[in-house]
Amino acid sequence: MRGFALTHRAGVTHMRVWSFLIIAAVMAFPCHVLTATNIGSPPLPPPRPTEQPLHPTPQDNAPAEQSKPNPAIDQACLDRLGDALITFEAVTLPLPANPRCAIETPVRLKTVMSSNGRGPILLPDRPTVSCHFGERFGHWLRDLVAPLIFGELAVELKSVRTGPGYECRNRNRAEDGKISAHASGLAIDVGSFELSNGRMLAFAPKGDEHMRATVDAIRVAACGWFTTVLGPGSDEAHTDHMHVDILQHGSSDRFRICQ
Repeated sequence: MRGFALTHRAGVTHMRVWSFLIIAAVMAFPCHVLTATNIGSPPLPPPRPTEQPLHPTPQDNAPAEQSKPNPAIDQACLDRLGDALITFEAVTLPLPANPRCAIETPVRLKTVMSSNGRGPILLPDRPTVSCHFGERFGHWLRDLVAPLIFGELAVELKSVRTGPGYECRNRNRAEDGKISAHASGLAIDVGSFELSNGRMLAFAPKGDEHMRATVDAIRVAACGWFTTVLGPGSDEAHTDHMHVDILQHGSSDRFRICQ
C-alpha cells in the first residue's frame, strides 16, 4: 500500500507540472493569434494594379493637337491708327511653320493722310506689319518724309514702295542665324518714293545732286524714328533700298544702328 501511495503522489505531482506548463504556454501567446478567425482566414495579398496594354492603341499614338497661339489684339493701337488717319485692314495670319515668326496685332497698311490734308500717301504694296510698327511708320511718312520732300523739291509725296513688310525669315535671308525683324512685323524695306510730278525718288539716285541730298536727309532723319536704318553702302543686302525697323538692341531702346 505504501508503494501505491508513493506512486499515486508522484503521478499527481507529474500531472500538476504538465498542467502548469500548458497554462504557461497558453499565456505566452497573444490571444488574437489563437482566435478561430485568424486561424481560418490567412491575410490576402494586396490586389494587383490594372495591367496596361503592352502596345498603345492608335489613339495613344496620335500626336497631341498643336495649340494655336491666340495673341491679344491691341485695340488701343488700332484706335490710334484710325485717329491718325492711317487706313488699314486688320488681318489674321496663318500659323507659321517657324514658331519664332510671331506678329502682334497684324495690320495691312493702305494709305497715310498727308499732314497738309492735300491727299493720302498711297502704299501700293499693302505691307503687313504689327500695329505698333505701323503707327510709327505712318507718322514718319506724314510728319517727316512728306514735309521734307515738299520743302526740298516743292512737290507732294504720292506713294511709297515698301515690299511685303512681314516675312518669316532670317536676317538678310540667310539659311541660319538670327531671326529678322520682318518676322515680327517690325520692319519695312523702303524701295522708293513716287512724287506727284511723276518722278521717282530712289535710294540710289543718279545724276541729280539735289535728289541725292534729299534722300540722304531722309535717311539720316530716320535714325530718330527707328532703331535700325540700313541702306546703300551698309552691306550687299541693302544696295537698292532702305531697311527700317524698331527691334530693340540690348536693354535700351535708345541704342541705334544707322548705316
